[in-house]
Amino acid sequence: MQFVTIIIQYLLSIAALSLIVIVHELGHFSMARLSGVRVEEFFIGFGPKLFKVKDRRGTTFGISAIPFGGYNKLLGMDRNERIPSGMENKSFHNKPAYKKLLISIGGTGFNIIFAVLLIWIFLCFAAPTTTIGYVEPGSAADEADFKLEDRFVSMEGHKIEKWEDFVLLTENNPGEEVNYIIERNGEEAEIKVKLTDKDGEGYLGVAPSQYFNPGYAIKNYGFFGLIKESFTMTWDITITYVKAFGMLFSGEIPISEARPVSPVGILNMFRQTASMGMQDFIFFIALISILIGYGNMIPILPLDGGNILFIIIESIRKRPVPQKVIEYFNYAGVFILVSLMLIAVVLDIINPFSFVNL
Repeated sequence: MQFVTIIIQYLLSIAALSLIVIVHELGHFSMARLSGVRVEEFFIGFGPKLFKVKDRRGTTFGISAIPFGGYNKLLGMDRNERIPSGMENKSFHNKPAYKKLLISIGGTGFNIIFAVLLIWIFLCFAAPTTTIGYVEPGSAADEADFKLEDRFVSMEGHKIEKWEDFVLLTENNPGEEVNYIIERNGEEAEIKVKLTDKDGEGYLGVAPSQYFNPGYAIKNYGFFGLIKESFTMTWDITITYVKAFGMLFSGEIPISEARPVSPVGILNMFRQTASMGMQDFIFFIALISILIGYGNMIPILPLDGGNILFIIIESIRKRPVPQKVIEYFNYAGVFILVSLMLIAVVLDIINPFSFVNL
């Protein structure tokens, strides 16, 4: 039964990662259509084409044999492509710079919108349980050996039926030694611990099972409040990514701790979050959607950021960058990305990422 559960979790993980990529490609597709660029193909998956249909605009939609991600093919995206007579005005590279920028940014934009939607769903259903999802290192809980997935049952004979019960009982006993009854692996156990006195309130050092979001209190926001909070959280996550990137270059985060992660590693992380519950899984999809969205904005070819860089350069120069220069930059970018991917795959195999070790 456990084997079947793991298989289902991996299938969910593949579907989630594919959905993020499809949303990204849908962003490019939508902006291309809006900008008057002909979309030749929009396929879900890669490899042999199993099913396809052409719409009246000439776009071939279909499904390929390997259901992992997807892709667009835009007319004129490849500068060496021969443009059919009469279709010049529908070619990507014959469009004004602002339309090319809109198309290039579309993928990231849709990833961010998708993340906002997922966080909104997360907040709609988020409700702290009595199960521990995070133990603060060095806290009273850590020293007393509380573990992830422990579920609070009672404290000093008082039942704990929801997280608020735990918070109230704990805060009323600052600096006191108390007994908690927890459920671990289906069996009840007693843990005695001396609570920390934090500003006159008892403090244990744990957070509920919404593992990836322990810093956000769950509130009754209301419909418009939820929308606002979804955008706020997405912005906060973005700022965190930017700060982490800056800390990497400033040396505050050692290179050894900034290891790249391959699709193998990402799938493993997806599976772990799927095992933690659907709420954590939804939130993690949002995190990866944001990360992939901004990751594509790194200014190297063949990423979107590389295309944006050359669009801006050509706008300033008022003439195209020589094709040879584009090719050299593309070769360099592919080499960097493939090298990082190989390193990431090796690391993900010999030293798999685990949230439990955080």
